[in-house]
Amino acid sequence: MSSSLRELTGKVRLRKKRLLFLAALAVLVVVILLGTRSLGSYTDIQNEEEWALSLREAQRDRGINYLLYGFLENEEEVFVKDIIFMNYSSPQSLRHIIHIPGELLLQRRESKIELAPDLTAEEDEQKNEEKPIATFYTPGHFMEEGGSELLVEQLSYSLGVPVHHYLGLDYAGIPAMIDYRGGIPYKGYVLDGDDYFDYFLGNDGEEPLQRTRRRVQQITTLVDFLGDKRGLFSTPRMLREAAPYIDTDLSWKELQDFYASIEPLLEPDTMILELPGSWRDFNGAYYFEPDYVQVGAIMDNLDEDFILPRELITVEVLNGCGVPGIAAYLGDLLEEEGFSVVNVDNADSFDYERSKVISRIEEMSAAREVAVLVPGAEMLKEPDPQYEAMITVIIGKNFPFE
Repeated sequence: MSSSLRELTGKVRLRKKRLLFLAALAVLVVVILLGTRSLGSYTDIQNEEEWALSLREAQRDRGINYLLYGFLENEEEVFVKDIIFMNYSSPQSLRHIIHIPGELLLQRRESKIELAPDLTAEEDEQKNEEKPIATFYTPGHFMEEGGSELLVEQLSYSLGVPVHHYLGLDYAGIPAMIDYRGGIPYKGYVLDGDDYFDYFLGNDGEEPLQRTRRRVQQITTLVDFLGDKRGLFSTPRMLREAAPYIDTDLSWKELQDFYASIEPLLEPDTMILELPGSWRDFNGAYYFEPDYVQVGAIMDNLDEDFILPRELITVEVLNGCGVPGIAAYLGDLLEEEGFSVVNVDNADSFDYERSKVISRIEEMSAAREVAVLVPGAEMLKEPDPQYEAMITVIIGKNFPFE
């Protein structure tokens, strides 16, 4: 090979190496730019204010508590529509779920006064505890006044337990995100944001818990729909669009892990406890007033396998053996043990050979609590959400009458 040919071949190789280097550099630049854009989208989600990040430092002796809520605001006021309290024994092990109506009446804990120079920390705490409590605030009032910080603080105070993480969703983002994607398929149609939103907010005679479960299902469907990849830049772009409607202390990675753990909310057999209390009519508007004694009993049981205190377990006792007065006898015994007996009557026959304890709810823990007091009873599960009692006891001929 001549020297001129070798020289030409060397130049060609050098040019190829340069081209390969430039191509690799271009790919690296694209990756860096994409990573930067993605990172920006991810960090836009997390609230990094001091109060939000300090939540996770609270004591965890009764597990890790998450507060989820959805809200909607107009020019005049904020409406908190749905609230869910979730308790985990570990970050991955869900233990208890409590549904809280958005129309909640809350006691208010006044902000702590600054420590006076002549007071000790103990005296300062005592002075704050003696401050009067204002009542008849709703979650929406707190959102209007102090945003998520005040809402989380006041709900934590009313429940009597710390909130370690929170996730707030502005429902106004639902129609906006659907329109951004050009509509959403629904029952053979493609709905725009407003049409879908009307159904999302609708009531249609649902109980509050039913309505919240439906909305959770729709939100997860929407998240799955929005996450449908449409090219390399789809996910970061979608995150940037969604970020204004999400308020949480969770990082993007934590949010991903948490989202994967809320599946039980979507399962119809999951026991979701409704906050104890009663509805009150204020000039035609209904609000929910908690029973704080029972709320306190529930929160004391957060670290137990069974959360319900006995006074919240409703029981009916039926005579299935024909012995006069036996149902009333067992009903009195169960009431003495702390259960709420709502019905005492005869069974459909007196031919039951064996006593039965029948759970009318999916969760069997309440039935086990009752069955301890009914020797030889067979435990069954026959869920019926409309049934007047959580547990039915049918006294059979094997019941020890003496």
